[in-house]
This record gives sequence, C-alpha cells and structure tokens, in this order.
Amino acid sequence: MFNKFCHAREGNLAVIFALAAIPVIGTIGAAVDFSKASDVRSQMQNALDAAVLAGVTQASANQVSTASAVFDGDFSKKFAGSSTPSFTQNANGSLSGTASTSVTMSFLPAFSLTVNSTANPGRQATASPAASVCILLLNQTKQGLLVNSGVVLNAPTCDVHVASTNSTAAMFNSTLGVRTICIKGSSITKNGGVTPPTVTNCSTVSDPFASRMPAVTVGSCDFNNQTYNGSTTLNPGTYCGWTNFNGSGTLTLNPGLYVIKSGGMTFNSGWTVTGAGVTFYLVDQNATLTFNGNVNANLSAPTSGTYANILMFEPTGLSNSNLPINGTSGSSFTGLMYLPSRDVTINSVSNVTSTKVTMVFSTLILNTMNWAISPGAASTALSSGTTTSAYLSR
Repeated sequence: MFNKFCHAREGNLAVIFALAAIPVIGTIGAAVDFSKASDVRSQMQNALDAAVLAGVTQASANQVSTASAVFDGDFSKKFAGSSTPSFTQNANGSLSGTASTSVTMSFLPAFSLTVNSTANPGRQATASPAASVCILLLNQTKQGLLVNSGVVLNAPTCDVHVASTNSTAAMFNSTLGVRTICIKGSSITKNGGVTPPTVTNCSTVSDPFASRMPAVTVGSCDFNNQTYNGSTTLNPGTYCGWTNFNGSGTLTLNPGLYVIKSGGMTFNSGWTVTGAGVTFYLVDQNATLTFNGNVNANLSAPTSGTYANILMFEPTGLSNSNLPINGTSGSSFTGLMYLPSRDVTINSVSNVTSTKVTMVFSTLILNTMNWAISPGAASTALSSGTTTSAYLSR
C-alpha cells in the first residue's frame, strides 16, 4: 500500500499549483498593501498642500493653527490619530509642512509601513501679497513676458505676475533676480540654462487699479507740436502733437498733471529730465512717452492729492499700442506706471534704480538693461497689502 502511494502520480498538478500559488498570492497581497499605502500618501499630500495654502494666507500669528486645522479636517478625520503634521514659517514669508503616518498592511498584518509627505522642499506654499507685485502683465492671449539675454533685474522683494495663457506664456533667455514669477499659463520656455523662479498654473492677481484711477477732464490744447533745446522748464497742461527735446539739455518739470494727447513727448540723447510730484496722463493710444539714447530721467509721482503715487496712467478701453524705452542712464522712476494697453519694450542699455515702483502693462519685452526696483507705494495704497493669492512652488 505504501509503495503504491509513493508511486502514485494522480493529483500532482493540483498539489504543485497549490504550492506555487502561495508566493503568487503573497505578491498580489503585497501589491495591494503598497497600493493602499500609496493612496494614503496621496491623500495626505493633498491635505498637506491644502493646509499650507490655507495657512499662508492668514496673519502670521494664525498661520500654523489654520494649517493644522485644515489638515486635521482633510486627513486626520479620515485616519483618526495616525498622522503627525508639522508646519514651519520661513523667513521669506512662505509656510512649509511635513507629515507622516503609519499604514497597517491588510495581507501582511504583521507589518506596517510609514508614509511621509512634505511641502518642503518637495512642495512649498508661498503667499503673494499684492503689495509686492512690482510688475503685472495683463494680456491673457499674447505672450506676456520675453526676457532676452543681457537682462539684469535686481528686485529680490518683488513678484512678477503674468496673466498670459498663450501657448508660450513667457520666454526666458536670462534669469531675473525677483522673488517669484507667477504665470497663469502652463507653458513657458527657458533657454540657455536660465533658472528664473517661475511658478506656472499660478493664480495671478486681478488688476487692482482698473476702477480706482482718477477721472481726467481733457480740455483744449495748451501746447501744440513744440521743440525744445537747451535748458527748459515746463508747466503742467495739455500737450498736443509731438513735443520733442532735441540736441541736449536740461528739462525741469514743475509739479502737476501733464496731459499727452494725439502725440507724445520724445526725449532724445543727452537730456537730463527732472520732475518731482508729476503725473503723465496718456489720453489715447497714439499718446506716448519715448526715451531715446542716453537720457537721464528722474521722475517721481506726487505723494498726496488726487494723483498721489501715480506717475503715468491712461483711460480704460484703449487699443493695444507699443511703448519703447530706449536707453536711459542713471534714471529713477517712482510711482505707479499704469498702462494696461501698452506693449512695453525696454531696449538698449537701460540703467534704472527705482526705489518704489509698480508697473502694470499689457506685455513686456526686456532687452539689454540693468534695473533695480522695489515695490511701490501705489501697491500698498490700493491693495492695502492684503494677500490675494497663494500657490505651491516646487
């Protein structure tokens, strides 16, 4: 009987299959367990992202408590008592977070797996206060920003917001020295190894100035098609046609409102232009201010009154037009430059130090230039320095 049993071959396939199934089932079980851990990590990462985004928009004293409450609601309530989040307020105004949890295996109950998520350095939430937006580019359909080689922009406390959703929303051939470049679109181009601090799919601020510009009643022309040479002093008024400053000379602009209508002011090489407490109002799309060659311009907006903090502005609804700035030397602009219909190009070697400036254009092209800027008083006055957006940077 025993010999027959030893030599029997019936049922071997079932035994072999049963033995082989053990590692197969174990492998499937492990895959299911790791899939479960991956799902938990994904949910924890999403909760952590939401937490830092919510926290960073609050006042400094409430950031960590807000982030903790949001994380607790999004994740800890689903996995009670299993998570350990930690949030850190950083010197640059950002809020970072990390979290970990232990996931018990279903098929391998003797084991547990620790999963970690981080908002720093993998992800980091950064608030973008409106007061720190030094450059806002509003055109959504055209390429909003082009930075060519030879560009130096030193603005470490400034944000640049680009509202373009064009197939190429922005192109960089130089690295800008700004805090953050927030780009609404998803596609940008970086050439030559440049590393601008860009964030795509970012919530750019809406135009905070559109409904707050003072109304201007444009009367008859005070000056028509004037040409100046040598030392000149101008008074506020309505300037029609072209006002040209030829040769070289010194121009002093007395404080007040300069209305530019159906033409423009053209400052040619060799002029030094000084104006404290001045505002330029560009009435129509043909009205321009043009700086050519080696111009030294020091212009600052009024600090009080109807046009406080406004250096340049225009009415709403103008068609797009170009505005070049060609070569300035040792210049300074202080105040709000609100020209939402203008496609601005800064050409040649332009050296500008502006301690308080806010620029709102349609689009911007930066060629060879060396600018140093910081946020302007206009941003603070019109937005009250409130946080208007927050985004995840990687």
